[in-house]
Amino acid sequence: MNFKTVVNTSFHDIPVEDYFDGACPKCGSLILKIRSSYNRELPDLGAPRRKCFTRIKINYFECETCGNSFSPKHPDYPPKLEYTPSIIHYALERYYRDNISGKKIADVLKNSHEVEVPLDTVNSWIKRHSTEYLKSINQEKKLDHPELIKTATIDGTFTSTGRDVIGKKKPVVSLSLTKQKNGTYLLTLSEMRY
Repeated sequence: MNFKTVVNTSFHDIPVEDYFDGACPKCGSLILKIRSSYNRELPDLGAPRRKCFTRIKINYFECETCGNSFSPKHPDYPPKLEYTPSIIHYALERYYRDNISGKKIADVLKNSHEVEVPLDTVNSWIKRHSTEYLKSINQEKKLDHPELIKTATIDGTFTSTGRDVIGKKKPVVSLSLTKQKNGTYLLTLSEMRY
């Protein structure tokens, strides 16, 4: 095996044509002149020793018919966004599904995905996007036809932690039913103490 320490960089380019139809938003004219342009680079999820960026082409146009100056905005990459939505989604997934702290998420992004994100930024994503993310998670968990479930089996691997192991805290027992990709349902029984 060759364990390289050199970090390679790759780019995913998004041209203006992908998010702009070419018409002036004010008058609908197709006669436009490019006043200026630049590439906007946002860090994206990479891999060990591979840095990834999404490069968005930004043009400032002037309509030759009505004189309107404008710059079309990409719907998925707002102007003040500093990281791609995939990084934000990854941070929320790790926080809610894997119960990992914001500090650990920032460390994993840096060490495993070659993306340096300040801890304050990760915490602000969690605070700002939690409501919307949790709504999407709850929609995923809803069963299509729960009345079709006739039986459920447990494989016997559940064991209680017991009152003396964790301490004298309030026990919370959780039972959840999740539909798997193969069409079967997974019944999960867990016990936590708070």
